[in-house]
Amino acid sequence: MNIEEALKLKKEGLPLRDIMQQLNIDVPYKTFQKTLWRAEDRTKGNIQYDDKKEVAETSIEDYYTALKQVNTILDGMDTKQTKATITINDNKPIAIAHWGDWHIGARGIDYAQFDKDRELIKSAEGLYYIGMGDYKDNQNALVHGNGTQEEITTPGMQDKLVEYFIEDTKDKCLALIRGCHDDWDKKNADKDFIQTLCEISNSVNMWHGGGINIKLGTELYKIRARHKYLGSSQLNTTNSQRRLLDTFGECDIIALAHLHYPDMQELDRMGQKVIYYRSGSYKVYDEFGQKLGGYKGKWGIPTTVLFPNTHKKVPFENIEDAVTYLKAVRM
Repeated sequence: MNIEEALKLKKEGLPLRDIMQQLNIDVPYKTFQKTLWRAEDRTKGNIQYDDKKEVAETSIEDYYTALKQVNTILDGMDTKQTKATITINDNKPIAIAHWGDWHIGARGIDYAQFDKDRELIKSAEGLYYIGMGDYKDNQNALVHGNGTQEEITTPGMQDKLVEYFIEDTKDKCLALIRGCHDDWDKKNADKDFIQTLCEISNSVNMWHGGGINIKLGTELYKIRARHKYLGSSQLNTTNSQRRLLDTFGECDIIALAHLHYPDMQELDRMGQKVIYYRSGSYKVYDEFGQKLGGYKGKWGIPTTVLFPNTHKKVPFENIEDAVTYLKAVRM
């Protein structure tokens, strides 16, 4: 582009479009206009800028192309998903536990029970778990300032502890869901701690939750699990599970967490037996719960025994009872 000739013609009063036609300039009109403006800005009276940095002549199409490339790269670095199919290669019954609301790092956690459950999950043959969220307490001043008074270690050390526990149980971990306390990392620092945990355990990053299909023998079991869902009710304690089923369709198990008490119901829906679960919590001392209404967390890891060559699912509100039954049917 002959800028000097274009500036000369402009000073002579020739319209920009005529200049473009006369000099055979094949760029968008606005690009040409801005280029002349920048060229005119290089001089101010007797002042001339010899090396003043100018905006590069890059079109919006080039920018959009680069934006799409970055988006594709980010997609490749992101492991979050809302659907997953997992095959368990076993010809005997297995068990799936819904284990969450650890709240590691907070005061008032039943750490003795947590250690007991961790050893049981590690040692029980045929038992696997889906993480239901809130693995660390993660209170910080940007979210719940008062909650920091209940922490007995920092969020950074909580990360290290949870990473250690996930590493310790990684052979039994099928998938991990992000809880609301985990989500504070994303809100405050664009950090996906669950992706880190899934890389440690080589498990599925289920984001805020979704559908998990378990293939076992000739059978396909459909699980829909989230940390929480709409429609919580003190009168109908499985109302959120009902709404989740109504929204996303038939499945074998609906599992939620978040409210810190275990719950279980089995009923006929959509032509088959459906199990509604809510997992409990280790946080038995809770300033917030006591202030609301004298609530404290109740322990519970709901677990289902699944059979490989007949569509049979046996629910347990207590993981210990489930393991006793599992050992018997695997003999």
